[in-house]
Amino acid sequence: MDIIEKIMEIKDVVPKKQKLLCDYIVLNYKEIGMMTASEVAEAAGVATTTVMRFMKLLKFESYNDFKNAFLEYSLKNTMSSYGSIKENFKHIVKGEESDPLTTTCYETIHTIENFITPKNIEEINNSIKLMINSKWINLLGLRSSRPVSLYMEASVNRFYPKVRQLSTDDSYLYDRALRIEKNETLVVFSIWPCTKKTVKLAEICHKRKIPIILVTNTTLNPIAKFADIVIDTNSVHSPLGNLPALVIVETLVAELAKQTIPESTKNIEKLEKDLDKLDLFIWESKA
Repeated sequence: MDIIEKIMEIKDVVPKKQKLLCDYIVLNYKEIGMMTASEVAEAAGVATTTVMRFMKLLKFESYNDFKNAFLEYSLKNTMSSYGSIKENFKHIVKGEESDPLTTTCYETIHTIENFITPKNIEEINNSIKLMINSKWINLLGLRSSRPVSLYMEASVNRFYPKVRQLSTDDSYLYDRALRIEKNETLVVFSIWPCTKKTVKLAEICHKRKIPIILVTNTTLNPIAKFADIVIDTNSVHSPLGNLPALVIVETLVAELAKQTIPESTKNIEKLEKDLDKLDLFIWESKA
């Protein structure tokens, strides 16, 4: 029995205030996974203590477990690979007052604020230390996550050549993964819903004691149990697609460059000189 079925089963026999809470939850279960106990209480018109008592009635040890149950239910029952994009299309069709650029910018600000957490800050710092101490940084992202993996490779390779891409041809994905050694790191980009192949590869690397950094949009991602470090953008319901993960990539790249000075600076300067010799770019306009 899933959580909504449980609530529907008991809602007619619980006290009046808890019945109000039941009615609110059943109608708004998609939002519960992103709300605090006080926010749920205020929206349902009950006290926070009512929410906590109801949580205990449903046999949850903590509010976080309670909240995650709704997030998981919502993901399993309403999300597809393109769920957030379809929701965004609805807003466009309705013709919201603000222009598309303003809407996207405000959505971006809100999403980014949501994942600036002490936990993510700590995990990013841990990621940098792990990558710097690794012989090779291996990158993996399949399907919709592939562009993020490719972007990180292109950004890092300019100044830090110890990067290998696993995402370009998944025909020999396992072959290449099995060559990863314990003194290397695997960085996995996995936006929900994740591919079975990505999950399986992460499990294989975990069993072989290879450190894994996971960048995802929800901690419900099954790869999280195999990862040593999890950076969660908490953006599974956002219509922004890969943008939150790209913000994480930019953060990792900037900090990696900073902490590998002077090597990173020398590599960039050499690259600039070599490109200049090839006369590939227009540096100034000529009359």
